[in-house]
Amino acid sequence: MKHLTVLLKREWLEAGRSYKLLWLPVVFMLLGMLQPLVYYYMPQILQMMDGLPEGLELILPAYSAEEAIASTLTGQFDQLGLLILVISMMGLIISDKNNGMLTFISTRNTTLTEYLLGKWIGQAALLAVAIAAGFMMSALYTSFLYHAVPIGRVIAGLAVYYVWCLFILTVTLTLGALLSRVSAVAVLSIMLLLAMRTVTGLGAGFQSYNPAFLSNHAVNLIVAGEVLPHFVLTAVLTFVLIALLLFVSKTYLSRKELPSM
Repeated sequence: MKHLTVLLKREWLEAGRSYKLLWLPVVFMLLGMLQPLVYYYMPQILQMMDGLPEGLELILPAYSAEEAIASTLTGQFDQLGLLILVISMMGLIISDKNNGMLTFISTRNTTLTEYLLGKWIGQAALLAVAIAAGFMMSALYTSFLYHAVPIGRVIAGLAVYYVWCLFILTVTLTLGALLSRVSAVAVLSIMLLLAMRTVTGLGAGFQSYNPAFLSNHAVNLIVAGEVLPHFVLTAVLTFVLIALLLFVSKTYLSRKELPSM
């Protein structure tokens, strides 16, 4: 693993050159501040739209501060945020495969394990910065518009949600290793991840095996102060799937003939 530090520096250098270190956290900060603002000003927004028939009164539920900040995960991060994450990561491995950089790196006594871990850890760190910045912004606006949510719940919910984000990262990187077109990686990643997130609403027992259900655990942790049943099983299986997907990526790349520079 002696080349891992060099590969991590390369990842952060590329993220800086592409301004991803700047725009990804900024985008999530905007998403984070949007949800509590929408919840708080929804009655005024509907009145300004003036789209209700005469005599019809719309009664909106009163949202708590915990519900407002938790909805940032399910309302913004799991929808638009998921699309942004996939788009930002969909070409990471494909570009190295197609331009011969992966072959060049392999000739420098760097193993595929080191290469994949460098990609994964580098993007995971960037992802942590972006998600944390966005969620802290949501917590700040929530405390201003409603009241402060206990910081312990915020951090714990964010930590649980981050595991789901790591799974999103791993799926995108794995499809990048298996496929040769960026568009295919984007479409398949988005379809698969959104499908997993959609079925969490079914509420069946199989959700224990669905990594996307970690988002529901995070929401319940923020709102009620505790996770839902079978949380440990879901988290352990998610980490197992992450390791398995990285192993599949390494195995496939080791058997595939890659183009040279």
